[in-house]
Amino acid sequence: MVNRTFTSIILFALALVFLSGCGNPRTNGAALESSGGPVAFRVGSTTVTVADFSKKLEEFRPGIEQYLAQAQTPEERAQRLNEVRTTVFDNMVQEELLLHLARQQGVGVDPKQVDAAVGEAPPPEPGATGAASGFRDTTQQRVAATRNILVTTMVARNTRADMFKSRHILVNDEATADKVIADLGSGKAFADLARELSNDPGSKEQGGELGWVARGNFVPEFEQAAFSAELNTPVKVQSQFGWHVIVVEDRQNQRPFDSIDDLRGAQNAQELYETTFLPWYDQYRKDAQASKEFEITPGFDPNQVPLPFG
Repeated sequence: MVNRTFTSIILFALALVFLSGCGNPRTNGAALESSGGPVAFRVGSTTVTVADFSKKLEEFRPGIEQYLAQAQTPEERAQRLNEVRTTVFDNMVQEELLLHLARQQGVGVDPKQVDAAVGEAPPPEPGATGAASGFRDTTQQRVAATRNILVTTMVARNTRADMFKSRHILVNDEATADKVIADLGSGKAFADLARELSNDPGSKEQGGELGWVARGNFVPEFEQAAFSAELNTPVKVQSQFGWHVIVVEDRQNQRPFDSIDDLRGAQNAQELYETTFLPWYDQYRKDAQASKEFEITPGFDPNQVPLPFG
């Protein structure tokens, strides 16, 4: 089994830019066919052909060649080649399954996100051909960006962690922390005190707001208070950074991440991805295959597809 990590899966998801053809595949066990040639797999009404798979291998040519060049023996090279083809195929399947689920759940994409993604796309190299030259077409860029946003949104929504929503004010000493708590008790606004007194540059301009944070991202003293304090009641706690006045607004066990940026920002993102998303996805893929929503063409083996280069 290929070792799938958060980084590799996300990079694959962001790199996928092909447009799958749609057809009317048979689901009675016969070989699937589409106008694009032999079909590798189908998700719903979307078919992905063997040619699509070959194009995807070509897209990753530099990385694949570098990985294969590190093999010490012909046997190791063959093993690495199988790993590469299996990984690329599995990620193509994952891409289509997550897009299929996003459509079923009515997940939308903010056009401003697409605009930003297209604006960040690198221009094609002079004389580029194939996948690289395809980025010259704005429509294709927007379709690719939309797909990537949908896929990463589904990754975030199905990666979970115990979280708390809080705000805090960081000060130098306990006496100041006590005064902050007294001022809050007398009716002063938390946001105003945070902007005036907090030593945390990352949150003071937001009035001390930290938003939803997954367990494992703050120092232990802070998190112990965050997961035990009475909601909406200020408490003080000391850490290596000073004294925190914390107000916990909410807590949720196994809460999904709101966005892929929130997930990437978590210090334990890879661990959470591997322990929550991957088990969920594996079961989703099995269920989709059992219900015939997902079907690999009988007899198709990605390891039997030759590299389209070298």
